[in-house]
Formats: sequence, C-alpha cells, structure tokens
Amino acid sequence: MTSRHITFCRACTFALVALWTNQVALAQQNQFRNSTVGGISIDTNGVVANADPVSHALMLREMRANINPASPKMAESTELRMISLRGLEAAIADAVQNNHGDLPDEIKYLAGLQRIQYILVYPKINDIIIAGPGEGWKIDDNLHVIGVTTGMPVLQLDNLLTALRAINAPQPQNISCSIDPTRQGVANYAAKLQQLSRAGVRNPRILAPQLKQAMGNQVVSINGVPGSSHFARVMLAADIRMKQIAMEITGHGSKVMPGFISGARNSVTITNPNFNPRWWLACNYKSVATDGQGLAWEIRGQGVKAMSETEVNQGNNGPAKAQQQDPAAQRWADMMTDRYDNLSKADPVFGELRNIMDMCVAAAIIRSNSLLDLANLELPHLLATTETISPLSWFTPKHVSTETSFIKSSRGLVITASGGVDIDYLAPLKDPEVTAEVKRVWDKLHAQTASMSWWN
Repeated sequence: MTSRHITFCRACTFALVALWTNQVALAQQNQFRNSTVGGISIDTNGVVANADPVSHALMLREMRANINPASPKMAESTELRMISLRGLEAAIADAVQNNHGDLPDEIKYLAGLQRIQYILVYPKINDIIIAGPGEGWKIDDNLHVIGVTTGMPVLQLDNLLTALRAINAPQPQNISCSIDPTRQGVANYAAKLQQLSRAGVRNPRILAPQLKQAMGNQVVSINGVPGSSHFARVMLAADIRMKQIAMEITGHGSKVMPGFISGARNSVTITNPNFNPRWWLACNYKSVATDGQGLAWEIRGQGVKAMSETEVNQGNNGPAKAQQQDPAAQRWADMMTDRYDNLSKADPVFGELRNIMDMCVAAAIIRSNSLLDLANLELPHLLATTETISPLSWFTPKHVSTETSFIKSSRGLVITASGGVDIDYLAPLKDPEVTAEVKRVWDKLHAQTASMSWWN
C-alpha cells in the first residue's frame, strides 16, 4: 500500500451543514421518500410493499438532480480511506451552533467509505479513525448510493449515527429484524389448505389468493434500533429481497443467485405441506485482530452469512423448529453466503446490510475497549448525549403481506413462513488475535496524522 492509495477525511475543516430547524423540511420530504427508498414502500399504517414504478422514477430523478459528485481527489479509488471521528464531531457541533443548512454529500456518504476495516486510536491528537476502501459515488437505477467503479454501496452517516447511539445506549440490546406469521394466521392457513385439499382444488390461481388471505399479513419486529430509522429499513429490505430470490417471486429474480424453489423439487419443505423453510441473515466475521495495546483494531471476515432452519406448522400452537431439517434449504443458504460479494454488487441492499453490520462491530469495539477514554475523546453529538441532529425518520414497518410460490410437486405450494436479520455485534470481539500487520497499519498512518488536513 503506497501513500497515493491513502486519503484522509477530517471533517472539522469543512462546515457540516445540518441543523435542527432543517428537520422540518426533511420531514416534509418523507411522505414522498417513504414510498421508494430500499426498493420497498411503507404506508402510514406500516404496511410494507414493493415500491411503485412511478414513485421510484420520481425519486430517482430527484436524487440524481440533488447529489453532488465527489471532488476529483475524493473520487479516486483508494485502499484505505480514513474518517476522523473527532472531525465528524466538530463538524456536527459547528452545524448545530451556526445553522448552516443541509449536510454536504461528503459527510452524508462518509467520503465514499465502502467498508470499515480498521479502527485506529491516536491519543496524541485525541482522535479515533475508522478506515477502509473508498471511492467516489453515484446513484444507481435502484436508488442506492454506490461507488463509481465497484458498484458497492457507500456507508451513510445516518446509519452510523444509529449504530453508534444504539450500541452506546445505557443498556444496548440485540439488533435484529424479524418477519413472522401470526399464530392465528398459521392456523387459518392450515385449515384452509385442508379444506381446499378435500375439495380437490389444485389450480394455483384459485389456491394463491385464498391461502394468502387465510394467512393474512405477517408481523414485522424491529429490535435494538428505532423502527423508523433507515438502518431498520435496510435490515427489512435485505430480508425481503432474500425471500423474493429464494421463492422466485415473479419479477424479482437474481442474475447471481438461482431461486430455491425450482432447484429443490424433492426438498422437505416442498413435499411436506406442514413444513416451511426459514432463512435469515447473520454476522459472518472472524475474531477481530489487534496490536495488543488497544490502539489498532481490524474487522475481519466477509461480514454476512445466510442461515436456514425448517419450521413445522402446529395449527393453533403456531410454528416450531422441526426435528427434520431440510438439506436443500441449507444448501441454498450456503450458496448465498458463498456468493455474497457478487450479490452485493448486483443487489446493493445486501452490501448496505453488511455496511451497517460493520458499523455495529466498529461501535462495539470502541465501547467494549474504552477507546474514547484511551483517546481522551468526547463525542456528544455523534452519541446524542447533547442536543444534536437526529437521523431521518421514516414510517415504521409493521406488516408484510404473505407471498406464495408454485411448482409442479405433490405439494405444489410454498409460503414463506418467517426469517429476518440478526446482528450479533459482540461475537467478533471474542478471543481477539494479536497481529503485527495491524500494528504496521497504525505505524504507517501515525507518521501522517500530524500534517493531515481534509484530504491527504
């Protein structure tokens, strides 16, 4: 890694323009934005659906008209783009005090940072730096802010605020998102399926609407972060997108991943009408690396894996984990894990999910190892311990409609039962490994910190 591959972001030399009064204007835009962002829409009642094409096109035009491209130097692809937390804090403080206006895009998109790989502490300058690959940004056709060459989504300050504040809460909770059928819905579905089977009904056009109506909407649960946050929407959108690919919902396939349904005609969850597959997305990190002094930390691993188990419907008692697991469903989950990098380029929402997981692990490293004390650094605005800016608020998701898929089999029907996202941000912190490489990164950048400005 040469010096030309390193850029540094110290936000304090720029005026971060965000203010309390501007939250009113942002809230007025939310009515429009709620119907488009993340590839899903959420109405005022919390019902989740796919974004309609008209709203999507209008939102795309608005975003592209208002986004500012990175400066030529910032647009360069770099192996290690560095963001100063002290700089971000100073910029937000300046915005709150001086009422400048909107956040500049360099701050919103964290200078094009695309993953958090290192957390570096420099006590002599009272700073903590987060670093990883980065480049310039653009808006893709699906409303994601992505890198201009890699197509990988960039990190967003809005999500970083949510992660830092959630994990530094007095009693931080597990962060998760879950979509589950109601117990009554499962019972209604089982009764309706039995009724239709006795009547000899096999036509999908008749089965689908009746069974979907019997199951009713499934319940969305968000834990550990505000349900109204963009962070929560990323978890929900990634989970829904995974289900759409797995179940081969019309118009929502993937060029990277085959669906589960057509490739598993003899699977347990397809041939047994009482069984349903369950998939969810979880953290997939190795143990973090450190220099042994607590000044340098590296987040290692792919970031995300797909998990699977089989559920059995128990009528009025609801679903339960089945003793007989479906090997085909597990193989599909393993395939998704293996292809996750390519999937993140084709469907950036999966990359966004990994970004927020990186943020959570980084926040946990900072808190668990008392890095703020080590750096003698206070972040009242980033951690919301003082009056400051707030992440944008969205309609809180509450319900998702049931989807069905049909194939030619003895069952002929699969209904998604449940799933979600689980962010266990503490697991990577267990048994940290001391490595010389992490210390070398800290040493290499330490020589530059004294003369760093916004971009180096």
